[in-house]
Amino acid sequence: MKGRKNSQSGKVSERSSRRQLENEQLVKKPEFLKAATLGQIFLVCTQQLGGLEDGKITKLQFRKFLMTEQICFVFNLMGLGLSVMQYDLEFEEEDEDISSWLLWIIFISTLALLVLTVLRYQQHMNWLKSRKQISQNDKIWQTEQWYPMLIELIIYCIVPYPFTIGMRVYFYNSFQDAMAYYHVNEILALIMITRTVFIFRTILAQTFWYSNRTQRVCNLYACEGNYMFVAKSLMRTSPYTSQFIALVSLIGIFGYGIRICENPLARNDPANNNLGRYANALWNIIITITTVGYGDFYTRTDLGRFVIFVVCILGIFVISVMVVTLINSLVISTLESHAITVLERIQLRQNLTQSASQVVLYSLKIYVALKKGNLSKVQLKILLIKLRKNLNDFKISRRQYRNKQDVGNMNEEITNQFSLLKSDFSEVIEKQKGLLLQNQDIMNKLGVEAKPYISSPQL
Repeated sequence: MKGRKNSQSGKVSERSSRRQLENEQLVKKPEFLKAATLGQIFLVCTQQLGGLEDGKITKLQFRKFLMTEQICFVFNLMGLGLSVMQYDLEFEEEDEDISSWLLWIIFISTLALLVLTVLRYQQHMNWLKSRKQISQNDKIWQTEQWYPMLIELIIYCIVPYPFTIGMRVYFYNSFQDAMAYYHVNEILALIMITRTVFIFRTILAQTFWYSNRTQRVCNLYACEGNYMFVAKSLMRTSPYTSQFIALVSLIGIFGYGIRICENPLARNDPANNNLGRYANALWNIIITITTVGYGDFYTRTDLGRFVIFVVCILGIFVISVMVVTLINSLVISTLESHAITVLERIQLRQNLTQSASQVVLYSLKIYVALKKGNLSKVQLKILLIKLRKNLNDFKISRRQYRNKQDVGNMNEEITNQFSLLKSDFSEVIEKQKGLLLQNQDIMNKLGVEAKPYISSPQL
C-alpha cells in the first residue's frame, strides 16, 4: 500500500512540475523583447522572419556594383572622346604639344580604368555572394569571371600611347599606285573603338530589366538575367526605339572607323580622298548597312575593306531584325480578330441590304412598266439583265454573311471552351495545393522533415 501511495504521489508531482513549466513558458517573454534597443528588436525579428536582412545587403551590394559600373563608364567615355580629339591633331602633324598632353591624359585615365575594372568585377562577385550564387570563400580566378575580365583589360590596354607618337606604318596602295602610311596611334585609335561595347553594357545595366528584383524573378523561373535578357526585354517592350538607337550608333561608330582607314590616302592626293570626310564616310556606312550599295563611295584600303565587311555582316542582322519586328507588329491579336470579324459582319450586312433593295427596285420597275405597257423589248431586256445581276450579288452577299457568322461563332465557341478548361485546371491546382499543405502539416506533427512546398505559377 505504501508503494502504491508513493507511486501516485510521484505521478502527481511530475504532473505539477509539467504544469509549472508550461505556465513559465506561457509567461516567458519572447527573445526579441529582451533586446535593449529597437534596432536589436528589428534584427532579431528579421532573422526569425527568414532573412529580410540578407535582402537589404543584396540591394546594397547591387547599388555599389552599379556605382562602380557608372564610374567605369565615365572614364571609358572620356578616353574615347580624347582619342577622337587627338587623332585629328596627330593626323595633321600639328600642335604636337597638345597632342602629347592628350595622350598622357588618355594613358593616365586608362590606368585608372584598369583599376576600376578590377574593382567592378570584385564588386560584382560581392553581389553574387550576397545572393548566395557563389561561395563566400571563392576568389575571382576560381570563378568564370576571370576570363571576361581578362579580355576587357586587354581591350582597355589598346590605346594611343605617348611613347608611340610619330611612329609610322607604311603600306602600298594599288589604287594610287603609291606608298602611304598610318600612324601607329591611328591604328590603336581604330582598335580602341571596340570599347563602345562596354559603353552599351553600362547603358543596359541602368535599365529596369537589370536590377536586383529582376535577378530574383529570373531565378524563380530558372532563367539567366544577363545582358542578353535585358536586350530581349527591350526588343519586346520598345522594339522600334531600341533598333533606332542601335542603328544610329552603329552608323556613327563605323563611319568614324572608315574615316580613320581611308584618311591616309589624302596625304598623297587630297582631291580623290572621298571617304576622308566624315559625312561621306557616314553615307557609305548607311548605304552599306541597309544593303543598298550605290557604289558612289567605296573603300580603297585593305583595312577599310575589312571594316566594310564587318558592316555588311551587321547590316544583314539589323535589317533582318527590323523585318521580323515589323511582321510581329502587324500580327493581329485575338481581341483585334474578334473586332475585325464583327466589323466584317456589319459590312456584309450592309451589302446584303443594299443588294436586296436593288432587287426589289428593279422588280417593281419591271412590274410597273409591264402593267402600263409602255416598255420596249430592248428596255425590258436591260432591266432583266440588271435584275439578274443584283440577284446574283444578293446570293453571294448572303452566302458570305452566313459563312462569316459561322466562323465567328466557331471562334467564340473555341475561346469559351479554352476558358472553361483553364478554370477547371485552376480548380485542380488549388485542390492539389490544399492536399500538399495538409500532408506537410501531418508530416511536421509526426516529426518527419518535409520539403517546403513551392507554389507553381498561375495559369
